[in-house]
Amino acid sequence: MKYKKYYKIIQEQAERFDKAQNCGVGQTWKYHLEPVVKNACMLAERYGADRDVVEVAALFHDYADLLDFANRDNHHILGAELAEGFLAEDGFSQEFIDKVKLCIRNHRGSVVHEKLSIEEICVADADAMSHLDSVVELICWRAYLGEDIMTANNFVKGKIKKSYAKMSPRTQELMKDKYESIMKVLF
Repeated sequence: MKYKKYYKIIQEQAERFDKAQNCGVGQTWKYHLEPVVKNACMLAERYGADRDVVEVAALFHDYADLLDFANRDNHHILGAELAEGFLAEDGFSQEFIDKVKLCIRNHRGSVVHEKLSIEEICVADADAMSHLDSVVELICWRAYLGEDIMTANNFVKGKIKKSYAKMSPRTQELMKDKYESIMKVLF
């Protein structure tokens, strides 16, 4: 694994986050972060993007959230700066660092920024895809928070709709069957 150091940093911080949130240790990695990385790398290969930029950006895309969920509103900005610190310390070129930072800054669906590179699209789309891949985890999370079935269902349905809408048209086509199946199950 090329970026073993970064995988270790993110996985360990995800475990600390899970403990702080009183959820199963490994849950955040297994149901969100790992699927984002896998989907981002798959899209990079499919779309001809720089896989290294995409993989590193996908790893760090929610890093600021893992450090403190209070960072939620600005996690894309803070996460980009934190990633820069790691990458600069490890001797990556400023060009590589800037590409990674753009991907992290522009991955959020709720903060719409034009994605100018295929790498940015891959990371943002992979983040959205992870929500479709982990619908059951989203429902369980809402139940854990104490929501009733209808409230949890409405939250998840809205999250899935927003996630699908934020995907690029190419990725929407790739995920269309899964999206439609999920929407049939939710009420």
